[in-house]
Amino acid sequence: MTSVDRHTLPTGSRPDHAIRNNGPTDLAIERFKLRELAEGWPMYRDACEWENFASIFHDDAHIYTTWSGRVHYQKFFEISKVGMDKGAFIMHRCNGASTDIRPDGSRAVTKMKAVITQRFTIDNCEVDVEADCRFCYFWERNSAGEWRARLVRHWYEKDKMIPVNPNKIPQLDEARLATYSPGYKMLAYCQEATMEGVKVLHGLPGHRREEEGTPSRQAHDKLYWQCKKWLDGEEIRIEDF
Repeated sequence: MTSVDRHTLPTGSRPDHAIRNNGPTDLAIERFKLRELAEGWPMYRDACEWENFASIFHDDAHIYTTWSGRVHYQKFFEISKVGMDKGAFIMHRCNGASTDIRPDGSRAVTKMKAVITQRFTIDNCEVDVEADCRFCYFWERNSAGEWRARLVRHWYEKDKMIPVNPNKIPQLDEARLATYSPGYKMLAYCQEATMEGVKVLHGLPGHRREEEGTPSRQAHDKLYWQCKKWLDGEEIRIEDF
């Protein structure tokens, strides 16, 4: 195994002109609003509060997840409801958030640490898969001056499987498990095994600790660069994500 720099972000990827922590009171209030909006995904989706969930997105907003790929947010709602009706049980826990905001208050990026937890039956055993991740929201004000998300992505950092009944532990196909990205391999394995028609995307943004040159490590760095471009006022095409 080659030596890996596990602690340094890509040189120049920090949006130096953005405001985070302290700063002017008016921008601190805006960051508070954005945290409330960011927490809306876990709070509203888990409780099936779809109208509230919709209120955090621009009309042309897109969402990117392991099992849905890149889809318009309304399409994500539709397939989420279908999945729920077929037995998919996905919940979330919010762990903290930090927001970078432009000094003119026009754009922002929120990174929210969270846990995705999904209940599965694998090998006749009930299990919870928990994936530590960071949500990444690209915010922009609408014509009324209200914040809305243009895009939501994730860094998938690590996951694990927990048996609901410790006396019943599933046997996994180790060769198949090894084909998935390391940050969400348990989640991907179980989603493909149990969610009808789902083909999980490989190489989604992972953690900096992964080997340099691997798809998830490259995607990790790319998402940081895209955050910087957004905060620098550059146009970013959804197709580039």
